[in-house]
Amino acid sequence: MTAAEYRETAMAPLTGWPTIPDTPLTGAVRLHGEQGTVVYVPGPDGSMVAVLREHLPSAPAAYQPRDLTPQPLLDPRAQRLAAGGLLAGGAGFGAGQLLVGAGQIVSALAGLGSVVMWVAIAVVASRLAPALLGASRPATVHHTTVNNRWFGRSTH
Repeated sequence: MTAAEYRETAMAPLTGWPTIPDTPLTGAVRLHGEQGTVVYVPGPDGSMVAVLREHLPSAPAAYQPRDLTPQPLLDPRAQRLAAGGLLAGGAGFGAGQLLVGAGQIVSALAGLGSVVMWVAIAVVASRLAPALLGASRPATVHHTTVNNRWFGRSTH
């Protein structure tokens, strides 16, 4: 039984239900994205003819007319940019010269600080060395005991 005979004998399908095709579709599938863009150009008899865009000759580029008015020698924006760079360089040099004196003062204070540190190390070493080496100075220790009694009598 073919599909056509089946369709004749069967009741009509409900709307929205798939139907059985007459014959299966065979052959190459051509996707819409594979086809180039079609444009219509006037033909030799005056009617419009469909042609793929890639088959058309490329149109010459339409150039805009050039502006031939004289331009300044240096661009005003470039002049402002260069002036700003020179100003920043001059200000940086002046600030550097100002800080040279401060740098010398800081350097002198650092040198003075290192001298004070070495003097402190020498004093501490001179105090600790005899005790650590066992050659300490002889010291005399004198103990006095005073006993006070009643009525002002004291003994030594």
